[in-house]
Amino acid sequence: MQVSSSAASYKIDATQLKSLATASPSLLKSIPNAALSKLSASHFQALTPDQKKLFSNAQLESLSASALKGFTGTDIAAMDKAFKDASPASALSVKVMAKLGADHLTQMDTTAKGLLTGAQLGSLGAAAWSGFTSAQVTAIADSKIPALGANFTTGASLDQFSALSTTQIPKLSAKSVGAISADKLNALSTAKLQALTGLQISQLSAKAVSNMSASQFKNLTATQLNSISAANMRGVTTAQMSSLNATQVAAFSNSQIKSMSGNAVAGLSATNIANLSAEQLSSFNVNAISSLSISALDAVGTAAAGVLDKTAGFTNQQVAKFTASQVNSVVLSMTESQISSLSLKAVEGISKANTGQLTDTQINGLSKAQVGQISLEDIAELTVPQLAGMDRTQISGFTKNQFAQFSADQITNGLGDNVSYLV
Repeated sequence: MQVSSSAASYKIDATQLKSLATASPSLLKSIPNAALSKLSASHFQALTPDQKKLFSNAQLESLSASALKGFTGTDIAAMDKAFKDASPASALSVKVMAKLGADHLTQMDTTAKGLLTGAQLGSLGAAAWSGFTSAQVTAIADSKIPALGANFTTGASLDQFSALSTTQIPKLSAKSVGAISADKLNALSTAKLQALTGLQISQLSAKAVSNMSASQFKNLTATQLNSISAANMRGVTTAQMSSLNATQVAAFSNSQIKSMSGNAVAGLSATNIANLSAEQLSSFNVNAISSLSISALDAVGTAAAGVLDKTAGFTNQQVAKFTASQVNSVVLSMTESQISSLSLKAVEGISKANTGQLTDTQINGLSKAQVGQISLEDIAELTVPQLAGMDRTQISGFTKNQFAQFSADQITNGLGDNVSYLV
């Protein structure tokens, strides 16, 4: 039989292909790839397992995924073994493996699957992984795991993925880890979760990180927490953050802290905030400052008693974001520069008790506009020394309504000659 190299002129049915394979098996290798690409599954179903093994990798690569259904999983395993037996460096090509379906893999026994190389396993499509059992996934040699890509992670079932051992998990590639879904990550036991390396943690998707349960999040090691990418820190939730202890929170880098959203910042406990360094405090995103709880700020103020640098860690830009309800927690520890950065609303929120305790230096930090925002009920708390230390510009900031609240002692001994500068 003369075999034409033209796919268009090459016409052969399944019976003819079978006859050709029986009469002259060697001729199968001479069928051009272009012609093979036109054949269907029925052509190959007519061949015996031994006849199927006569095709080369190049010929098999020319077949469509539909045509490859003419080979059973047992055929595929036998063909792969034949290639490997012929040469240690040979195997069924990854291009062929990529076209296999779940039915092929289901028909391959555990031994045959165990002989597949990492490259072959890594080339399988996502759907093909349903052809493995959980036990067969667990049986994959650790040395082959790095070759598995995103198709494995997305294609494996929840049971298959959670069946991975603590020695297999740290071998997963960046692409594989990046495709881990939230439900699969949550399905891992604590031991398996902690088996993920810092590099792998940095490759997790934002959704996977933000959907971790609080109990899982708190079980991350310091190294793992420190490896969460700055981008993914934006999705950390209030519940996740509140599950951490002071040591874990203190391990976060400045860039991670800067990336925390208001939700994450709201989850920081008083103990955790008090244990942050001044430099870490200065790293909070200004837009998240208003989410700091009163108890957390109270802890900073307490920690700052006698250690001014703790509160002084907040930048002027951050201080400008303090709300009227937050300011009392730290105002007594603020520097003059910080005081001058407070918003007018925040100044209005300074309590009576704290107004009278502000140092002369802190009082000097108030601008003319801020002076005008001191609440009427707080005016009486201003001491004579505080008033005497204010400059003329500040004095001119008091309103008529505020002046009406001054006592004779405040006016005579505090404002003194500067009273003429009142508007």
